[in-house]
Amino acid sequence: MKVLIVSDNHREKNIIENLSKTIAADYYIHLGDSEFISDDPELDAYLTVLGNVDFDRSYQRHGKLKDIFFTHGHLFGIKHDRTTLAEKAAGLDAKYALYGHSHVAKVERINDVYCINPGSISFSRNEYPESYAILDTVKDVVQYYNRKNELMDTIQLENL
Repeated sequence: MKVLIVSDNHREKNIIENLSKTIAADYYIHLGDSEFISDDPELDAYLTVLGNVDFDRSYQRHGKLKDIFFTHGHLFGIKHDRTTLAEKAAGLDAKYALYGHSHVAKVERINDVYCINPGSISFSRNEYPESYAILDTVKDVVQYYNRKNELMDTIQLENL
């Protein structure tokens, strides 16, 4: 299964919708802080969750898709540690825990859970420029792309 993961566009229009229209994936997940209303047409292709600056409270706080748990991350203290996030995912029999919030693209293994942050599509806070990620659950690979859809990095999860 191929999953496009994006987060933290903070009101920037068109970038989210353009990704879902130009990149083929089985699922599209937005990890919060779009600052759009939950029924904004730009998010039509996406499974979505509530970010800390999303004021439309009709978003779900968390979601689960097969063996993927996804959330914004602010409710799990992810800026300090991802252990609580990984424990929540493991408790739901999820192999992957997707989160945003920090604007830092990152992949790490905590116990038997792969914690994956796609970075921010609009305001990066690490060495990657603005980014999104694609998770391939069949190959256990995460690929990071910049806003021009150029591949920046490929991470084989079994090597973590």
